[in-house]
Amino acid sequence: MYFISLKTAVIEEDCHYMAQYLANVAKTLKTLWLTLCLVFCLSLILLLAFPLQLKAQTESRSYLTPEILQTKTENFSQQEGRDTIDLSNLIIDFTDANSQFSQDFYQELNNIISRSSNPLNLDFSNSIIQGDFQLNQLGIASSVGEGALSSLFTTLEQEKINQFYPLQIELAAEIPRINIFRGSVYLNNTVFTGNVDGSNSLYLQSITAEAARFRGTVDFTQSIFAKELDFSNGIFNQNLSFYKSHLFAKTKFNSTKFKGINDFSKSQFEAPVEFQQALFTQLTDFTRSTFIDTVNFDRTRFRDRLIFTKSKFLNPLLFINSTLEQTVTFRDIYLNSLINLQDAHLLDRLDFNNAFFTAQARINVSGLAFDATESQIIGQPGVIGQHLKINRFQGNETVFRNLIRNFRGLEQIADANSLEYQEKQLQARAIGDRLSTKSWHQIFTWSWISLIPQWLSLNLLLLLGNYGTDINLLFSIGIITIALFSFLFWLIDRYRPHISKPIIPRRDEIIMMFLSYSGANLFGIINILVTTERPWLTLGAIALVLLPIPLVITCLIYYRGRYHKLLDTSYFVENGELRQFRLLIGRLPIMPRFVFFRDRFLPILWETRWNWLNYYDFSLNNIFKLGFNDLRVRDQHLPGLISALVWYQWCLGVLYIVLLLWTLSRTIPGLNLLIYF
Repeated sequence: MYFISLKTAVIEEDCHYMAQYLANVAKTLKTLWLTLCLVFCLSLILLLAFPLQLKAQTESRSYLTPEILQTKTENFSQQEGRDTIDLSNLIIDFTDANSQFSQDFYQELNNIISRSSNPLNLDFSNSIIQGDFQLNQLGIASSVGEGALSSLFTTLEQEKINQFYPLQIELAAEIPRINIFRGSVYLNNTVFTGNVDGSNSLYLQSITAEAARFRGTVDFTQSIFAKELDFSNGIFNQNLSFYKSHLFAKTKFNSTKFKGINDFSKSQFEAPVEFQQALFTQLTDFTRSTFIDTVNFDRTRFRDRLIFTKSKFLNPLLFINSTLEQTVTFRDIYLNSLINLQDAHLLDRLDFNNAFFTAQARINVSGLAFDATESQIIGQPGVIGQHLKINRFQGNETVFRNLIRNFRGLEQIADANSLEYQEKQLQARAIGDRLSTKSWHQIFTWSWISLIPQWLSLNLLLLLGNYGTDINLLFSIGIITIALFSFLFWLIDRYRPHISKPIIPRRDEIIMMFLSYSGANLFGIINILVTTERPWLTLGAIALVLLPIPLVITCLIYYRGRYHKLLDTSYFVENGELRQFRLLIGRLPIMPRFVFFRDRFLPILWETRWNWLNYYDFSLNNIFKLGFNDLRVRDQHLPGLISALVWYQWCLGVLYIVLLLWTLSRTIPGLNLLIYF
């Protein structure tokens, strides 16, 4: 009985939980059903409201009729202190079904504009223009050239026309005929359902078309704009052409959407051009265009190709925080200023092949992001890397890594090394800033002291070889080092005046030694002055390494005097077995200990005229680890100071040969493998 009661209780409890579960499911399904109904209703309301809104906007405007047009042309409004034909907030129908109205419209406006002694503005703001719009038929058609301008223009206007129209009319050539707009054109919030033709025209006043929508093609081919042009927040659904146009004032396309192909080729921009936050969905062509002032593409997105082939930039070109999804072509451009790609996003290729960079030209790639595997920068080998600049080290480690890998992948070693040299310069500067900005109670702490070796080593590598990127500089340092120690060895060995029988070199030997030493130093110093960015700091670093210890040792030798045997014999010996060019990397500058090998070494000859070359050969052995003879110092009756001087040079030679091989492996592709084997 107890078990039956227990079983009944369990069944009742299960039923209770099942009922509660079913209730929760029902509540959830009900909530989901209500949500779906709400979403459906909102969508339906939006779908119904949008056409109604468009219809309401259309119904709020009245159609332009001949009667309304006559009223508008007889009663001018005032805008910016100038008479204006107000055709705003209208629906103007230029479709084929209404072609007679189109002819009457253009004829009526032309008559009014031509008869007016003062410039008239045209205001189409907030209107809907249906069909094709021939903007270039609303100006005054006139021939240009000396004495060919219409008498309708005032003297001041004729001077402006002659100033802005660039064509040089030849005597035998046909005099060109253009449409000249004396007043401003307002197209704010205007909707064009067809094509717009404003080509072959001269606009003496501004064109303002903020938030205008162009559903057809827009053509301003071979047009001249004397005043500001503003298409900000506009939408171009089809192709746009400014081919061979000349813009003398500021041009604005901020926050504009370009959905068709854009042709700005062979145009000239005399004033700033702004495309900030614009969107380009198809090809944009600026081939052979000239930009006299700044061009601003900040925060702009290019979804298709951007072409600047053979264009000229005399002032900055800005792409700050822009997105470049397809190839950007800068082939054969002339750059006299800055291309700023700071924080830009690169998804394809930047092509700078055959670009001409002036001395002040540079490309700022700070924060440039390689956002795709296809991201790449290409340019003339040995040139493009010198013009890529980054402002600071912090935050740009990935940029340097991407750029260096980019050029090493293209086997443009010089460009990769140039960027790595720039990276280490910025890193050394950053460490120096950290050392100098520490407060007084943080100085001499371990974190501060540990920065000093990094800063010293980086600066020495930068000054004494451009961080392994300049083999020419390294050879110049080697020549100066060889000349200095050769002169000191010759002086110590050949000039011993304070002994019983003074040893003094002959006059011809003195002359040859001084001439050779001066010539080698002069060659090395001039080469350093020519090849390095900071020649005086480089010379200072060389002097700091080479001069103090050798000069102190030499002064001590002459101050203490000579009090040992073999005073009348040279301190240097040569292997008399062979005379040949030898690689001596593994050889020390002392005589062998085994007696049979020692017999091969004899003191160098003092009596020969070419004796001074032996000291250069010995110094060459110690620095470059190769020479024409196996020259060493004797180990019998050799003053310790002379031995210290020789070993000091030998140690410098070891460091030098390591730096030399490292530099060669970085500047010559594949040489690192050869050195390894």
